[in-house]
Amino acid sequence: MKVFIQILGILVLLGSGIACKGTSSSVEEDKSVQVDFISNIDQLPRFSWPGSNQAYFQILIQKEGKIIWKGKKEKSTDHTDIMYAGPDLSSGEQYTVKVSTWDEKEIILDTYANSFYAPLDYPEDWNGTWISYDYHPDSALPVFQKTFKQDRSRTLANARLYIAAPGFYEASINGQKIGKHVLDPAQTNYEDYTFYTAFDLDPMQLKDQNILQIMLGNGWYNQNVVWGKSMIYGHPVFIAQLVLQYTDGSREVIETDTSWKWKFGPITFSNIYAGEHYDARKEVGETTEIQWRNALLAHKHPSNLLQQYLPAIQEMEVVNPINITEPQQGVYVLDMGQNITGWTSLKLKGSPGQEITLRFAEEIDSAGNIDPTSTGVKATKHVQTCKYIFKSSGTEYWQPRFTYHGFRYVEISGLKEKPGLDILKGKVLYSKMDLTGHFTSSEPNLNKLHELALWTIKGNMQGIPTDCPHREKCGWTGDAHAVIHALTYNMDARLFLTKYMFDMRSSGRNVQRELYFGESFHDRSIIMKPAGIPTMIVPGRRTSGTASPDWGTAQVQIPWYLYLYYGQKEILETFYPDMKNWTDYVHEKNVNGIITHGLGDWCPPSGNGGIECPVPISSSAFHILDVKLMIEAANVLGKKQDVFKYRKQLEELIIRFNEAFLDLDQSTYGSQTANALALDIGIVPEHLKKSVAASIVKDIHGNGDGFLTTGIFGLSRLFKVLSENGQEKEVYRLLTKKGYGSFAYMWDKYDATTLWEVLPVLDSTALYNGRSHSHPMQGGYDAWFYSGLGGINPSPDAPGFEKIIFKPYLTQFIKQVETGHVSRHGEVKSSWTNENGVFTWEITIPQNCTGAVYVPVHSSEQHITLNGNQVGSFKNTKDNFVFIGNYEAGTYQIIASSTTN
Repeated sequence: MKVFIQILGILVLLGSGIACKGTSSSVEEDKSVQVDFISNIDQLPRFSWPGSNQAYFQILIQKEGKIIWKGKKEKSTDHTDIMYAGPDLSSGEQYTVKVSTWDEKEIILDTYANSFYAPLDYPEDWNGTWISYDYHPDSALPVFQKTFKQDRSRTLANARLYIAAPGFYEASINGQKIGKHVLDPAQTNYEDYTFYTAFDLDPMQLKDQNILQIMLGNGWYNQNVVWGKSMIYGHPVFIAQLVLQYTDGSREVIETDTSWKWKFGPITFSNIYAGEHYDARKEVGETTEIQWRNALLAHKHPSNLLQQYLPAIQEMEVVNPINITEPQQGVYVLDMGQNITGWTSLKLKGSPGQEITLRFAEEIDSAGNIDPTSTGVKATKHVQTCKYIFKSSGTEYWQPRFTYHGFRYVEISGLKEKPGLDILKGKVLYSKMDLTGHFTSSEPNLNKLHELALWTIKGNMQGIPTDCPHREKCGWTGDAHAVIHALTYNMDARLFLTKYMFDMRSSGRNVQRELYFGESFHDRSIIMKPAGIPTMIVPGRRTSGTASPDWGTAQVQIPWYLYLYYGQKEILETFYPDMKNWTDYVHEKNVNGIITHGLGDWCPPSGNGGIECPVPISSSAFHILDVKLMIEAANVLGKKQDVFKYRKQLEELIIRFNEAFLDLDQSTYGSQTANALALDIGIVPEHLKKSVAASIVKDIHGNGDGFLTTGIFGLSRLFKVLSENGQEKEVYRLLTKKGYGSFAYMWDKYDATTLWEVLPVLDSTALYNGRSHSHPMQGGYDAWFYSGLGGINPSPDAPGFEKIIFKPYLTQFIKQVETGHVSRHGEVKSSWTNENGVFTWEITIPQNCTGAVYVPVHSSEQHITLNGNQVGSFKNTKDNFVFIGNYEAGTYQIIASSTTN
């Protein structure tokens, strides 16, 4: 059988009052094996553990103390994503993995362990059937219930709930919520599959008589309010089974069938965009099944189930309001102090039948009322709204379940007296990816820019990388590749982005969809989309047509960067056919080496009508990048014929690009973004690089009136290419500039706490043109804070930060920078100060990794020491860096000074 593995305590999460069985109590947390699976691939487990000084490892799999598989003792420093290679595992059974490691002398170092389950295959391992209810478009959402007895004559070893509900669900046992997941499962193309989740219940929580309840939502599966009825896949359905395993080896299964009961519940309206209405008087509680109706068999439902392997969406942070005003009598507006993505949790008193209304926005108007313009009401036709009806006169608690919002301000009406700030809390929701990066510096502007980027990224990672958390909530492929570097430095997005790649593959399967492919976003012609080519938006039914060359490049970039940042060769192998299919498809559309259509350098300061970089330049540049990455990927995978093919293409494409767009007299491709793309992708002839960088600066001070005119593709690259080509002083000026025409204008003038859709913000019209105030595609620059300012870079020679290239910039302008990134091998650190002509730099290289160290040299002669030992004296070099060597794991202090002190 095909199996895939779920780690207890990692992918099965604790519920409120419902404990999960995790790692054995005898296993310390830092001695734990991480068990991952990618159910879309082969459903086999992958094991990872801390590297330490490992030279050998051995994996042992046991079940109930008996050895199932004992791998051979491997001579290897590899300790991430080690594939299981034993016999088939039995569905639903619990196993233990133990990993032993030894050093070079074969002296035992550590033993790591964890427990996991072999999950279920669909449909053969599912006792349950898909069930639904008597659906009416305007009716409340249902609550399903099953009562069951636990056999007290036997001892319960464990209880495990498997559940899939494509429109979201909330499960509870005896009135207590199961698990911490919200908005579960993550969105997929439901024609292909949906995810299921498994939860382990604490046997002590079960009673003689038990009530298992499931509330259903509409989610993306029955999104029937915004963007038209064509968004609907089907009506709310679910399938579940609760497996009770007894110590005597017997088991009992409570599965979904028509014996389950249902009734309409308290959620009277729910839409992922528009909001949720809740009538507490209709709560069902732990009731008997009198007046409940029998469940109906669902005739329409997803045809395939896979276990969810990406981190689930959870309540990750809490934000408290900082101010409350009353712009109109009885209408109160709370300022959360931070633009967030999520919902509010209420604590308040009312009277039976009293209704309160909450509306959410990112801005307020001059009178203090909420202004929902930036949340996309022009497109959605709905203000984000929640309503609550009290059931009693006591204190009541409530928060939504199946919707979420992007907001800073919350308007509350319907109260009988002015509330205090404690009436609500803001719950921040995103997929539970570990934060892997930190950045701080002596420059407040840089710290603020990083803070805005990180808040915006967190606000748009809900199962897919979205463009904004309110108007669209869509996985635009162009937005994804614009932010991928910043995302991977800040969060462990390995499984998250892998899942998104399968979303892209899923969107490319259907050949029959009639979609546009025009010269621009607004030039739509109906064609038959080729197989394997993604849509502009993935996943979902709001596809917006076949991906343009500058958006669909994500199909090549994401697998390569998963390899580069995480060492994921398996992912590169898996998606190589998709990468090749896309690159060849675009290449067929070239006209004398030029790709003529696309969307272009999206959202520059003057708006999309003012994009300065011509579309043929940006689309052709991205095609060249695709071809370059295909050469890299083919080399890694040993595909020599493809290497030869794409090298020949690359040579011709670069020649044609420079013939068409390079002004040799002025050393420019015509705009800031055009020059930045050409430099970053490696199109500019070597002898012209510094001149092209100088042309960017010239344009900034001429056409740009002292600042940037770039959209998302230029902004993410400009600081890097300028710094690498002798323009560090200009980069420092741009990043620290104040006043009109600066980044600081966003927060000094408009108190921005996340990145707006159009950057930089130039005037107040940006508040009222329907543009979002939370768009991560503008945050691509944040990656350079790690790679450029911190100088922490992965190397394709040994990906996953197994080899780190340390090379920091702006060291002569900034006093202090501190960065760190937790790689799969451990934390990489880079911290430096530069005061009174002395550059002091401390770096940390994780175990089993190496670091290539480049020290900045800016004076006529500098003396360099490493951990107090003299390295040498060096004069200012061509690129202001000197390579001092490759170093093994450890912490090093490097001091460079213009004197011998």
